[in-house]
Amino acid sequence: MENKLFIDPTKNKESFNYVNCFEKPLGLILGNNDENIKNNFFLLLKLMQCYNIECFDDSSIFYTIEYNEALAYIFEDMLNIQMNTQKTHRANLNNVIKNNIDNGRFALVPGNLKVYPGSEYYDEYDWKHLILVNGYNDEEKIYYVCDNTHEEGNDGSQYIHGTIDYELLEKLFESAVDSFDISSVWSLNIGENAGSYSEKEMLMNVLDLYLYNRSEQPYMEIDLMNTVQDKIQAGERIKANCEGEEILKSTEFILLRTIRYKEFFYQEMVTKLRTLDFDENIVNKIENVSVKITEFWMKIANSVLINYHLMQKFDMDDQIIRVMAKEKEMFRLLDRVKDELDS
Repeated sequence: MENKLFIDPTKNKESFNYVNCFEKPLGLILGNNDENIKNNFFLLLKLMQCYNIECFDDSSIFYTIEYNEALAYIFEDMLNIQMNTQKTHRANLNNVIKNNIDNGRFALVPGNLKVYPGSEYYDEYDWKHLILVNGYNDEEKIYYVCDNTHEEGNDGSQYIHGTIDYELLEKLFESAVDSFDISSVWSLNIGENAGSYSEKEMLMNVLDLYLYNRSEQPYMEIDLMNTVQDKIQAGERIKANCEGEEILKSTEFILLRTIRYKEFFYQEMVTKLRTLDFDENIVNKIENVSVKITEFWMKIANSVLINYHLMQKFDMDDQIIRVMAKEKEMFRLLDRVKDELDS
């Protein structure tokens, strides 16, 4: 039994600079159903991950390796898609997976790459991962999966079809239960009413969040820079030897990743506007300003992290003024987009 999962090589390009190994398979499933729904998902999620949005300021928004409040809002309120969360034990893991497949869904199974032969983390570090299962073969006792190769240096941009045997998947799942206290298999119910908002309405929802629901201080980068400044003041040196998933939760990693998420948000925004045949001059301006925003924030982040390594205080006021000018220009451009959509 196999549910077909089409992977368009021209669109399967979101590297782990922009998505994690929970978001990537979700995007593949959504894109398999409707590329516009996938675009809407990433627009909403990346906006919440790169700006401080009121009501969505919990750190789990950034670390979406588990289903959380922000994802529930996106799927259930915005996309009209139900996420099934099934508490599972190793003894009934295969039955849960097969039941999802038999009902036309894809199963998302958590695992620990520390016990995955061939992974760069094998026998080294605990590393949470989500495996997208799209079929099974009882005779050969294998699952059909869509995943990356797990080779060292793989940026995760190209997921490919492959197989994994029942026993190994059970082992990966059991290790995730023991190491991360995760014991759920996830699946998406994508019904006929999925993405019930029109493309214009969905973009309006995104713009409402961006324009009217940002926190008083909306820039995550500034919050993270202040955190680094406080650590320097306290004499708390940068941790040079982060291991496993410690890396993903370090301030320096999150600072750089936040900027990449912002870059991805604007890429998806440009895609959406072009899908709607919006005025090309404005779209080009948005694209050009977004490039400058990413460039300026990256220069600031690199300077901050150099000073962190050297444990010396820093003053980025001049550079912040420069990037704020571009952020404000972007705000005006997207406000203009909303006005034109309203008219």
